[in-house]
Amino acid sequence: MCTSSSTPWRHLRACGPFVGALAIWIAAISAVGHGAQDAPRTIWGGVFTEAQAKRGGELYKTHCGYCHRDNLTGGGSEAGAPALAGPIFVHRWRDLPVADLFVTIGTTMPQDKPDTLDPQTVVDIVSFLLASNRAPTGSAELPPSVDALKAVTMTVQPAR
Repeated sequence: MCTSSSTPWRHLRACGPFVGALAIWIAAISAVGHGAQDAPRTIWGGVFTEAQAKRGGELYKTHCGYCHRDNLTGGGSEAGAPALAGPIFVHRWRDLPVADLFVTIGTTMPQDKPDTLDPQTVVDIVSFLLASNRAPTGSAELPPSVDALKAVTMTVQPAR
């Protein structure tokens, strides 16, 4: 039987790669079904607060800045960490739910201590990354919930 943990993604890793992949596939299929019922939300709808992005910026500098650089340009590690602002970042996450970015950061970062950041820290960093890529702030914080983050899609900035 799989072990449980306090973070929303650790249980997937504890079950082994096949069960984890199966769970992700089921979640993706489920998200497709919900999309038809709910109006689409994107990062351009003010899905995080200015205070959350500011907290995320401080956390980013502590946990991510060494490899991805404080200015998000990347290239700061032996592996050549990717840039987290600009067209390459936007293209990488285009049309994917914010949950994908949240889970990726939560399970693989920081590179020297993966899967050690708590969900609130990760979602605050995600908010900082969204703000750094010109997404507007809103009146409610982005929640540290995979299910809630599945409902928000990363899209290119709409034409003005």
